[in-house]
Amino acid sequence: MGSARFIVLALRLGLFQACLGALSVLTLGIFNRLLIDEFEVPAALTALALGCQQLVAFSRIWFGQQSDRCRWKQLRRTPFIVGGAAAFCVLTWIAGHTVLWLAAASQSGSQADVIWRGLILALVFVLYGLAIAASSTPFAALLVDVSTEKQRPALVSIVWSMLMVGIVAGAILLSSFLGSSCATAELSNLISGVERLITVAPLVIFTLVVASIAGVEPRLKPDIGRHQTRLAATQEMSLSGAWTVLKGSPQVGYFFAVLSLFTFALFLQEAVLEPYGGAVFAMDLCTTTRLNAVWGIGTLLGIAATGFLITPRLGAQRTALTGGVLSALFVLMMVVAGLLASTPLFRTALFLFGVGAGISTNASLTLMLGLTSPLMAGTFIGVWGLAQAYARGLATISGGALLSLFGELTGSQNSFEAYAGVFVVQAFGLLAAGLLLLRVDTKLFQAKVEQALSSVLASELD
Repeated sequence: MGSARFIVLALRLGLFQACLGALSVLTLGIFNRLLIDEFEVPAALTALALGCQQLVAFSRIWFGQQSDRCRWKQLRRTPFIVGGAAAFCVLTWIAGHTVLWLAAASQSGSQADVIWRGLILALVFVLYGLAIAASSTPFAALLVDVSTEKQRPALVSIVWSMLMVGIVAGAILLSSFLGSSCATAELSNLISGVERLITVAPLVIFTLVVASIAGVEPRLKPDIGRHQTRLAATQEMSLSGAWTVLKGSPQVGYFFAVLSLFTFALFLQEAVLEPYGGAVFAMDLCTTTRLNAVWGIGTLLGIAATGFLITPRLGAQRTALTGGVLSALFVLMMVVAGLLASTPLFRTALFLFGVGAGISTNASLTLMLGLTSPLMAGTFIGVWGLAQAYARGLATISGGALLSLFGELTGSQNSFEAYAGVFVVQAFGLLAAGLLLLRVDTKLFQAKVEQALSSVLASELD
């Protein structure tokens, strides 16, 4: 595949990630803000409802394995990607109306209605999480199907950079669509704007998803030759057989643990970053909100540059270590900035932390795609996605818990010392994950999985 054709393909696939980024702005940005600030729904209930999508991350393994087995019109991944996208777009519309329904209960002052409508919203987001898993896991497996090992660092750079682009563009476009509704003091005007948004946005997103993957996946050929025979047998493999293959390589468990540690450490600051800016640097709400853009731009640059400039030279393992070391150093720089009460140094450190995080993310994603079997890419991607989803959720909770713990030790959770404690723990976690990723052996993984796969297929065909 020529370089120009490859870049066009990567940008098309990246459009899918951009759609997920924009969708996250709608569900976790606008819905969250509406319920807590404008309609004064309890924050705990809101967080529970919107966070329920992460509870079903375990389904990623099943969806990945089913996409390995799929044969619909000689396609494995596309039916799940399109079907899942249709589902999460419909559920976005339902969730939007449920949010407004919950808001109406809050305005009426009925606490009982608020609670049970909030629980219904939680159920909607459980279904939404299932739809995201059904679409995104086969999509990641598709990246393995359409790329070589040499191409993957660059593919990861472009595709995951588009995720950040989607978040930035989504924030701009969605707020622009709402227009004057954002500035009005009348809640009725705001509700009308949101109603229009939740009707238009899912339709646009679904159209873009279909455009991004239409015709990309190569169709399966007739079952001729050794590879196709093995592929057909793999498609008939039971879930228990797939689990046996997963356990066949010690690298699977090792990488699962290290990937979980890396994801946990990377997002440990998610719950405390904005409060840190307010408590230590006296930033107002708008200013702390924009801190995410500083971190996000750095991450975008780190992801984009790594696949083209760093990974091809250092390899994925050493790139991961480099990113881990840099991320740890810049987290500690944020601590120094707080000690000196230097806002410019804090912003610089946060941007550089984003760059280091982008380097580590690209390297870990490259390793993740390399630690798959082409015959079982969906299953393995499901396992890695499970590790990331639960580790990120645990990190968000743990960041707040650690802040409370260090606050008890220092006398106040809003003290510089309490926040510094969280960041120091994060720095050690990032450094440890970078060092442990050096021991990931993709060749050993492939050999062990091939051996286990042959054994399972032989037993299931007997």
